[in-house]
Amino acid sequence: MSFRIGSFNLYKFSYQSDDEIRKDLDKIVQIIYDQQFGIIALQEVFSESAFNTILNKLGTMRWDGCWKAPDSISSSAREGYAYIWDKRKFRLSRTQLDDGSWREYIPIIYKQYRIDRSLGQSQLIRNPYYARFEPMNGANCELRLINTHIMFARSSAVNDVPDSLGNIKMRKNEFKILTQALYSSIADKVYRNNRPAYTVILGDYNLNLRQSGAISSAYIDEVIDVEDGKYTKHLLTTQTELTTLKMPPKDPNAQDYNNITCWANNYDHFTYDLKRFDGVKITVMRHDSVTSYCNSDYKEHRKTISDHVPIIMDIDIKNRI
Repeated sequence: MSFRIGSFNLYKFSYQSDDEIRKDLDKIVQIIYDQQFGIIALQEVFSESAFNTILNKLGTMRWDGCWKAPDSISSSAREGYAYIWDKRKFRLSRTQLDDGSWREYIPIIYKQYRIDRSLGQSQLIRNPYYARFEPMNGANCELRLINTHIMFARSSAVNDVPDSLGNIKMRKNEFKILTQALYSSIADKVYRNNRPAYTVILGDYNLNLRQSGAISSAYIDEVIDVEDGKYTKHLLTTQTELTTLKMPPKDPNAQDYNNITCWANNYDHFTYDLKRFDGVKITVMRHDSVTSYCNSDYKEHRKTISDHVPIIMDIDIKNRI
């Protein structure tokens, strides 16, 4: 059985925002619908009411969703996460209790991880949004998704973060905590339903893979090894295409960038354990919504949709369930 999950940073999505970042809700909804996502994780959704505008526009007969804003140690990091899922394909994981009733797992802002201060680690500036989903087709498995948006800021703007951590170093430190301190605490957890679980970090990392050709030098390794006391996890970070758009030229008379030169950085990714996904077919890509929904007008996309494009992960686990 194949599942399609996605991730999309909607850039200050509040819907009733100022004219510079006013959104075209119809286009955003059409992207979600056309790409046939089973689940899509959203970042930079600034309010639950803004999130509800998307969900209601999609139609709650078919779609469901949830929104949550994490506590943050920086005022500039205050924003919300969201999930939207196709009810024909997924539901939130649930467990049958001894009395025969069902308890549904409600997504949470995840804080249950340990940090190693001897390694210079500190609490994540913006904790991720953790959700568990089970397929509606009866497949005996669940997807565990860790929706994340690594903070893009200088350390001096954040309380309780050492000044020695510069912008890029701080982002790499956050990625290290996500992969080495947090991932295993979710991936290895056994719940009462005891289903095989496939765990994925997804979202806006504000970090690039080297092979992407990004303009920023904020690079991370494609594969990192994590020792968790049981076996060594080999965590693969994937999706190498550029996903963010450059700022428009300051000179209004400047020639527009074309659809090739408008791309800037490779910030949006998926991360998962290669051993746990062994034998599972994975396909990842970006969706070029600039071309598909804005006629290759990158400035229009930045203004009405986002300065990011969505990314897609197709997971085929039919031989594992």
